[in-house]
Amino acid sequence: MTGTSCQEGQNDTWSHKRTVDRFNQEAVASKYPSEYKRTLRDWCEKNAIRDAVSDLEPGSRVLDLPCGTGRLTKLLTKAGFDVTGGDSSPHMVTLAHENWRNHGGDPKQARFEVRDVMNTGFADNSFDAVICNRLFHHFNESETRVRAFRELKRISKRQVIVSFFNSFAFDSVRFKLKHFLRGTKPADRIPIPLATIVADLEEAGLRMVASIPVIWGISPLWYIIAEPDQEAAAQKTPSKTRKAA
Repeated sequence: MTGTSCQEGQNDTWSHKRTVDRFNQEAVASKYPSEYKRTLRDWCEKNAIRDAVSDLEPGSRVLDLPCGTGRLTKLLTKAGFDVTGGDSSPHMVTLAHENWRNHGGDPKQARFEVRDVMNTGFADNSFDAVICNRLFHHFNESETRVRAFRELKRISKRQVIVSFFNSFAFDSVRFKLKHFLRGTKPADRIPIPLATIVADLEEAGLRMVASIPVIWGISPLWYIIAEPDQEAAAQKTPSKTRKAA
């Protein structure tokens, strides 16, 4: 397990700092699941991720950031990828490494490092693809999302795959209604429109090429496949929506 913490000296926006502080705790990491229960939603989420990476060739270098305790490691290595798991929490990284070792995983196929999405410390184009799962729903401000997207774009040659909570979902409506009835104002996990995420991607120099809902119309969890937008001024390629099975 190697790596360098990239958090010091950053002028980070509020929701990023709050998220880092929240998960950079040993007690939180110890309760964080390395595998979810086998439910329909878990199956659909993993199926959506498999769909998102289906265009990548075996042997592709893939960064899983944040990796948490290594929940996606087996899925990604099974697809034949060379995986790096990164997380801002050293506690998460330690557990991800231990879980992979206890699983009997090949240390040459997956490694785990302390890295932060705002400043990863990786060289330009270090990976063929970056997967950022279950992070952006913690980022409330467009400024935070754009900064993170720019960093992910910098280190990825081909694809940036991110999840977010879409406001177009039954669960999103229920979330808003619950807080309305309670008279509370949510500070985290706030669903946002797809158009807002697309605008943030474009501001960061990325172009959405596909969107994948986990359970269309019900779950707020969606995945976006984005690529560097090198020809934005010349032409715009229509995006498409894939429906996960």
